[in-house]
Amino acid sequence: MADSDFFTNKGPFRLAELAEISGASLYQDADPDQLIRDVLPLSTADENSLSFFSNPKYLPEFKKTKAGVCVIDETYAEHAPDGVSLLTSLDPYKSYAKISACFYPPETGSGTVHKKSDIAETARVGSNVSIGAFAVISDGVEIGDNTVIGPNCFVGPNVKIGAGCILNSNVSVRYCHMGDNVTLYAGVRIGEDGFGFAPDPVKHVKIPQLGRVIIGSNVEIGANSTVDRGAGPDTIISDNCWIDNLVQIGHNARIGRGCIIVSQTGVSGSSVLEDFVVLGGKVGVTGHLTIGTGAQVTAMSGVTSDIPAGEIYAGFPARPRREFFKSVATLRKLMRSKGNSK
Repeated sequence: MADSDFFTNKGPFRLAELAEISGASLYQDADPDQLIRDVLPLSTADENSLSFFSNPKYLPEFKKTKAGVCVIDETYAEHAPDGVSLLTSLDPYKSYAKISACFYPPETGSGTVHKKSDIAETARVGSNVSIGAFAVISDGVEIGDNTVIGPNCFVGPNVKIGAGCILNSNVSVRYCHMGDNVTLYAGVRIGEDGFGFAPDPVKHVKIPQLGRVIIGSNVEIGANSTVDRGAGPDTIISDNCWIDNLVQIGHNARIGRGCIIVSQTGVSGSSVLEDFVVLGGKVGVTGHLTIGTGAQVTAMSGVTSDIPAGEIYAGFPARPRREFFKSVATLRKLMRSKGNSK
């Protein structure tokens, strides 16, 4: 059960309500008026709570669960314990995510402005915006309705922030326009100088970074990640991108819709990720290249050339996954044969 010191449960909900919210269906004789008070894992769920089952690895736990309701793929219904009501879904994990968010919705603005915040007279702040202690809202800033600005945040001059956004503590945003429902976790830095300079043996010459950062709607950027502003062209993060903790996005980079970038990945300046690209953890992407729509790069790979749409690449230098693992297998065989020849 979620600790009530930190999380507020909005339940209970009727089973019929949860089915509608999640896009799931009541299975056979499930009671639409059954009350569900919480969401819990299979192993700790009780008769008043809901859980889910989607990974066959956890079939033994599903068979023993004491949950009042479980969200599953219908093909596993025959394994349900007696007394467990079922919601069936083509994607149980997604359905459960929607139900869980119903019980524990994200924070929204309450209209509370801390007396120790500093808001410029020329800033335009929407309704129900919350602003925490020691937050600084500069001249010309625009903030949409129901947004939350956490403590110690800095919002630079003329930044535009949409409705329903959340800036957690110690976030700084400069030279940026962002859409609605954007979440920036603690320590995120948006719009700092890009890494642009002309090398010189005596003294490197700074190139002014004159672009912005444009962030779409429904974007999440994880803790201590950085997105540099453009040198001339803007750095762009498109709608529905999810960026993990400790990610670096270089200047002029363009990230398409629905991309997923996992922690400790670096995308160098002027590179393009087309729509729905997935980069695993610790991937390095060199500058001025394009990763095509729907491509995936496995963890700890180094991308040094363009990747066609829909391909899965691995290794360093990154190449088609099948080719990479074939080369690894060949090298292993060579090493074994060399060892046997001694």
